[in-house]
Amino acid sequence: MKNTFRNTLLTALLVAALPAHAAIQNYSLNGTLDSGILAAETFSGLLSFDDAALTGAGTEWVNVSSFSASFHGVTYSVLDADLAPEVGFENGTFLGLSASFSSGDPKFSFIAGSIDSSDAFVAYDTGLGNSGAGSVVYAPVPEPETYAMMLAGLGLLGLAARRRKQSQAS
Repeated sequence: MKNTFRNTLLTALLVAALPAHAAIQNYSLNGTLDSGILAAETFSGLLSFDDAALTGAGTEWVNVSSFSASFHGVTYSVLDADLAPEVGFENGTFLGLSASFSSGDPKFSFIAGSIDSSDAFVAYDTGLGNSGAGSVVYAPVPEPETYAMMLAGLGLLGLAARRRKQSQAS
């Protein structure tokens, strides 16, 4: 009985630790401009895309299904982009967002990295001809199911510890 419970607990913990691979991926993005007239200004946002068609081989691009970012006091969405925003992958490695926005001032673009998302950046150009750039940091946003599985695993650990304590007291 003790071994069965221990094996069940270990299996539950392993399942909770495995990342869920759903088709819809959510990423946050943020950064600070480090050059030009807008240096030190920050931006942030969220994007979602469906990765079901990715093969993990070669260079691949996937359309962004939702996008929202605040830049220079304005919030932009997929509808504000010049062309459909895309995220890039190289052999399964996330490169970042590729999107341009020319409807406002400043005009700006997100440029995906070439090796991974660590060399991705954002560039801008104001109506007065001032330009600059900054780095962008992407972070995957965990799905609620991931948190639920983690909490279930912790609950099972607590239950196991309680049963162990009760059996030792008997």
